[in-house]
Amino acid sequence: MGDSSLFLTRILDVLCEGGDRIAFAHRSRSMTYQETFDTLRRLHTTLKNEGVTPGETVAIIGGNMPETILLQIAAQLRGARVVHRDDVACGDGVDADHVLSSDPDCGPLVKGRGTNVVESDIVMPRAVETLFPTAGESVISLSEEYEEMARTVTPHPDGPQQVLLIAPMSHPIGNRITLKALLAGDTVLLHEHAPETVPSAAH
Repeated sequence: MGDSSLFLTRILDVLCEGGDRIAFAHRSRSMTYQETFDTLRRLHTTLKNEGVTPGETVAIIGGNMPETILLQIAAQLRGARVVHRDDVACGDGVDADHVLSSDPDCGPLVKGRGTNVVESDIVMPRAVETLFPTAGESVISLSEEYEEMARTVTPHPDGPQQVLLIAPMSHPIGNRITLKALLAGDTVLLHEHAPETVPSAAH
């Protein structure tokens, strides 16, 4: 276990053992920890079938919904690094091997290279990495931050809390808030901003 990512080990344990506690509340939908774990397993199998392999880069597009963070974890369980994007055409300068969407109304694979998978080569990675685009073609990389969260975040002594997520999961702050809440066994309340309306000019 010392050679495996503590973050991935802990997140799997928390999701698997969370049972019927609510992990995500989104619009009129809620997902228990057990349902979240089952969804993660399904997404992981999908990525395996699509040929996501260690060392590849997976781009994820999508809003604040459970599938966004679960695709990230599933890709990292495959040994891939993840880059979050606002859309397919995002110019972050990172060459992605696969592009995935967290929109539950369509399949997760948007574009992929169809890599051949040799399952005997797949082992639990030692670390994870997530990239977040900034202005221009630069990115912020988080890696050790996830392992530190796994070492320090523990469930609240008074029981699960509710965490309102306003920042997008595709931003470092929103990403860390979501994963800290899950590691603590809390409920993530997903907030979506209503689209802004542009007033028409008076004539």
